[in-house]
Amino acid sequence: MGQLPQESNHSFKSTESLDSAILHLLMEKTPDRIYFKDLNSKFVRVNFAHAHWLGVQKPEEVVGKSDADFFSKEHANTALAEERKIIETGEPVVGSIQHITKRDGTLAWGSTTKMPWRDPNGNIIGTFGITRDVTHAKEAEEKLIQEHNLLRTIIDHLPSRIFVKDKNANYLLNNESHLKELGVNSQDEARGKGVNDFYSGERAEQAIQDDASVLTQSQSILNQEKSNFGPEGKERWSLTTKVPFKNLQGSVIGLVGISHDITQRKKTEQELKQRSEAMEADLLMARQIQQAFIPSRYPTFPKNSNPDKSNLAFSHYYQAAASLGGDFFDLISISDTKCGFFICDVMGHGVRAGLLTAVIRGVVQESCLSATDSGKVLTEINRNLMPIVAGTGQPIFATAFFAIIDTIAKTITYSNAGHPAPLILNSADQTVTRLTILDPEPATGLIEDFNYSHQSIAFNSRDTLIAYTDGIIEASNSEGIQFSETKLIELLKNHPNLAVSDLTKKVITSVQEFTQRKDFDDDICIVAAHCK
Repeated sequence: MGQLPQESNHSFKSTESLDSAILHLLMEKTPDRIYFKDLNSKFVRVNFAHAHWLGVQKPEEVVGKSDADFFSKEHANTALAEERKIIETGEPVVGSIQHITKRDGTLAWGSTTKMPWRDPNGNIIGTFGITRDVTHAKEAEEKLIQEHNLLRTIIDHLPSRIFVKDKNANYLLNNESHLKELGVNSQDEARGKGVNDFYSGERAEQAIQDDASVLTQSQSILNQEKSNFGPEGKERWSLTTKVPFKNLQGSVIGLVGISHDITQRKKTEQELKQRSEAMEADLLMARQIQQAFIPSRYPTFPKNSNPDKSNLAFSHYYQAAASLGGDFFDLISISDTKCGFFICDVMGHGVRAGLLTAVIRGVVQESCLSATDSGKVLTEINRNLMPIVAGTGQPIFATAFFAIIDTIAKTITYSNAGHPAPLILNSADQTVTRLTILDPEPATGLIEDFNYSHQSIAFNSRDTLIAYTDGIIEASNSEGIQFSETKLIELLKNHPNLAVSDLTKKVITSVQEFTQRKDFDDDICIVAAHCK
């Protein structure tokens, strides 16, 4: 019996020794800050972690001091009031997240638990506590909150309608534009609700089908145009994208959607389409009119004679680079023995060029019949273009060549306004003559009141006059090399006896073979007259 108390006492001492060892281990090894304070909140004991955090080498250096020696006045007063309340009430403080400011201004966050420190009789003799540094966690949390607020600010100020749905296709997040579309004033009114709570009919059914496709099959819907009718009964269009929202494991946990209101864009597209169709119809008509300007039947000399008996034979090739071209030619019967031969190249392509060719054609048709020399026709073209230049304020010019072929005198009287020099092929001696002007004269539409001169040259039987626009000689191959006037002259010399119709075909096929193209960047026009 007497040994039992001794064993019990030994057990008690062993337990006490173990508890002391555990406490000593915690005080030395734990990274959390542990401290004991007396009734005046003076430190009685602290562990190494707390001592080092306070900026001292040994725990003993902290004993007898208070928070006021290490922390800002505000933090020290808060801690003192907190500890006095614990001493008075015996109620602990558990897991309190505190913003801590040291005396040197260092900021930190701590998760603090403080409890009353009691003696063996249960009397409160102070406080003890443990503080875990959660600075990194709080900074990460604050950064996350800031990023969340930034994201929310951004999406709320975007005009597009943005929303996030959960696995059940219920709304988790909606930006202000989408909340307005749903007809609610706050996020709480939309959260947890689905499409059927806001829409009905075909629109709701389509949205539910799209959501199911994204959520169950993980299929994204990208830039899909959708139409519906708003409350006012007007058709509305939206451009919608829905993509799967996945967790870190890659599992679909919802979807993210964005919808742009493209109603105005669709209206504009429809208006542009209607205008485009109208313009295409106008261009088609204009093209047909312009094609009608191109001679479909060549004049004969004398008039009304059989083409085989005509003193002049003609051939041409014309291809516009756009719907309306700027190249143009005309062959005009001035009399039974005289032919007006005209070719021009208006700057640019399209409607403006097409309109100017119509103006020029009218001037040529009217003026050549009464003109005493070829220069007066070009002078008249220039006189008619200058008011257009002045009225539009835009540069408008046209290179032009006009000649009067006299089948009796066997001559050509010609004038040139900046146009590529036409050529005369003499089949008898296989020579080619360039029809140049001694002093080159400007294109029409550049100099007001300019009077164009004229020159004459023999045009004998078996001679062929070939006029062309710069699209022929400037046509380039894949290496950027142009067909050139030199190659054209060489081609003519090598085929002096071709019929005039075959000659123009030969020129065009040679250009196409050289460029390896059937179409061209510029208008193409060539016209030839052969004296029989």
